[in-house]
Amino acid sequence: MVSVKHQPHFSLISLQPNRSADWVHNKWLMAGMAGVALIIATMWAFFGIWIVFPFAGIEVGLLCYLLYRVSHNTYRTQTLSFEKDYVHIQSNQKSSQTVTLSRRDTHLEMSESPHDWYLPQLALVTPEHSVRVGEFLNQADRHRLYEEIKKIGIPAWRHHWWKH
Repeated sequence: MVSVKHQPHFSLISLQPNRSADWVHNKWLMAGMAGVALIIATMWAFFGIWIVFPFAGIEVGLLCYLLYRVSHNTYRTQTLSFEKDYVHIQSNQKSSQTVTLSRRDTHLEMSESPHDWYLPQLALVTPEHSVRVGEFLNQADRHRLYEEIKKIGIPAWRHHWWKH
């Protein structure tokens, strides 16, 4: 999701991944799948095949772990602030810090795969730095982000300029 706010002295673009289910819905899914696995394992154990219980536990544990990781990644955010002289890029991840780029030296690059097998990659580039933006966005949101940054006045170019 791309949201844009224009203020008199700066423009702010907030980026968030699309989220089809929040953490509460994922917990309900985990409980439902655990219940189904428990019923199936109990029926097999009733017929004497009790070895199904450990595998049902592994299955439910793996599902819960993967749902947690996916849900955790859907809460990532990135904020791009375009001021008169600077561009600030801030992310909510632990290992990232705010990156400040000189606006007059910054341009936006969109790298696309030749046959559209991969999502396009967006990067704000200066002679010293290249910072990827919107890595968690879907294709439509990445194209919207590209257009919004162009509207703000940052020079932009695509590796495959003949597309779209």
